[in-house]
Amino acid sequence: MKQNDNLVKLAKITNTAASFLIFLAGLMLIFLPSTEVTSLQRTVLAVLFLLTGAAKMIGYYSNDLYRLAFQFDFAIGILCALLAGLLAFLPQRVLPTLPVLLSVYVILDALLKLQIAMDARRFGMESWIAILCSSLLLGFGGLFALSALYSSFLTPSVAIGIALGLDGLQNAWITMHTVRVRARKKNLSEKFGLEDHEEDSD
Repeated sequence: MKQNDNLVKLAKITNTAASFLIFLAGLMLIFLPSTEVTSLQRTVLAVLFLLTGAAKMIGYYSNDLYRLAFQFDFAIGILCALLAGLLAFLPQRVLPTLPVLLSVYVILDALLKLQIAMDARRFGMESWIAILCSSLLLGFGGLFALSALYSSFLTPSVAIGIALGLDGLQNAWITMHTVRVRARKKNLSEKFGLEDHEEDSD
């Protein structure tokens, strides 16, 4: 049990840190815009997605109490690793479509967070409404970035920055909140297969 608690804490820390780094990368792209994604921006994004993919894998195998924040992280972790690999080894082919790829990635993440909100409602968590609203905001942010690319309303780097900034913030908030909350309902263990003696992983 102690070993599992330590793994949950590690997953919480690494995923929160990776999310904040993604948020900072989004700010970098917003406030240091360019007409196209530069080699420096590409390198930063490749490293961040590699770190995020590793953090997602740790989260998936941490087996935290609610199984909410990390339930889709195996697939997302692989996707992040693929994005990092494409950015690192096939930059000339990826860079022209990178803004679209990242916008679609954010929209996909928003859809998965909508399911997390529904699962949080099943658990009786009052914060499910906040998760739902932030997921909708993230989805609109991804759609806005995607539409801005095709309408030339924003430069690609700014569009990516908005989408990634929102994604990083929401992932950090959900990780910090859902991972530390433990079951309070008496019948929760029986209903969802949780153990009564499991402690809060905060």
